[in-house]
Amino acid sequence: MSAASSTAADTEESPAFLQAVSDLGRTRQVITSQPIFNAQGVKLLEGGATVDQGLYDRLVSHRLSRPLDECVEAEPSVDAKVLREAALAAIERWPFFARMAPVGRTREIVLEALAAVPLPKPVGLHLTLARDTRPALFAHSILMALLCAHLAREGGATLHDIADAAAAGLLHDMGMLHIDPDLLDSDERLTGDRLKPVYVHPLTSSILIGRFADYPKEIVRAIIEHHERLDGSGYPRGLVGNAISPLGRMLSLAEVVTAMFDGEREHPEQRVSLLLRINPRRYDATLVPSIHRLLRAAPVPEPGAGGPPERSITRLLRLADELGRWRSTSEQLGRELDGPHAALLHSLDEQNATLQRMLYEAGITREQLGALGADLGEDGAVGVELWALAEELLWQLHAAANQLKRRWQATEPALPHPEALAAWLKSVDTLDDTAGLA
Repeated sequence: MSAASSTAADTEESPAFLQAVSDLGRTRQVITSQPIFNAQGVKLLEGGATVDQGLYDRLVSHRLSRPLDECVEAEPSVDAKVLREAALAAIERWPFFARMAPVGRTREIVLEALAAVPLPKPVGLHLTLARDTRPALFAHSILMALLCAHLAREGGATLHDIADAAAAGLLHDMGMLHIDPDLLDSDERLTGDRLKPVYVHPLTSSILIGRFADYPKEIVRAIIEHHERLDGSGYPRGLVGNAISPLGRMLSLAEVVTAMFDGEREHPEQRVSLLLRINPRRYDATLVPSIHRLLRAAPVPEPGAGGPPERSITRLLRLADELGRWRSTSEQLGRELDGPHAALLHSLDEQNATLQRMLYEAGITREQLGALGADLGEDGAVGVELWALAEELLWQLHAAANQLKRRWQATEPALPHPEALAAWLKSVDTLDDTAGLA
């Protein structure tokens, strides 16, 4: 089963995963498939034992001799039939995915690729946990598998490679099950140390599936890379250009597209369209046209969609001011810093310059925004575009600030944030609470 047996090394299970397995025992039969020992060889549970809420209490303080997912089984587990049914439900829910996989041979190729994903029992357990305890994560994984299979098929891949693309999409976020769900579901925006588990989840996911010979190394590598961006603005390693594998580039694009369909986000297709148009250097240019072709058939938004245009204009003006404030902050810091910290500031200079170009290329200047009036209320397309632009710019500012904070902490010599930088970061942190941005 395992490409590299884990019996030789003890395993520290995350409390979140232990809790998820315990919770699963409330709704379906979960049993130990073999005895569970701690790292010292002490038996903690017999094989064949029923898993219940007490599992967490018995195991949380121990390092285990084998990963927990190799020692427990849930029945019935997610299988090819379940994946196919979930994919069909997603296609029915989202017109974008229905256009991607129209009825007929095209749909069958995509569905067959998903059904062909190998599911060793520990992987099936993770998917079952996602479906039953984290349904939004399971839904996202299904959308990723569908879109990756579509992109591979559009690129002329073989059926085998289409199945590999579907597997990478389906399994890319398994590591999220090892993060405290209360952290992820919090209404508070994560910053600083609270973001660390999120930044490492691609590595966790790759380690989880890298144990199994069923998945080639290209899949494992792509999973590590699914949050990388061609311009170096991604994580966990900030890879640039060709340092990201072809399948990793596919996952990176699919990740940002499917994220717009997570939960109950408004106007997902318009947001995808805008995101790809204003970030042309972040995603593989050979893959993006396939997404644009699907978006051309999106329905025109209704009048008034996106909310009052005046509110979007106010938000954009406030965000543009924050970009302008960074320029003066950077000039001041440039006189105070040198070495690696100055290089970090230069990196943020480039990112914020890109955001500024994004506004200009979208025709967003103070003069143009001031000239827009109430007539926009009758133009649903323009109203949604302004709303989506404000949403994207806000997200990009937060991402840039968080990236700077993360890399600053890892840069030697250790330095506190200079006063001007700390003030700008605090201002960005509170943008959500600023009048007109709530």
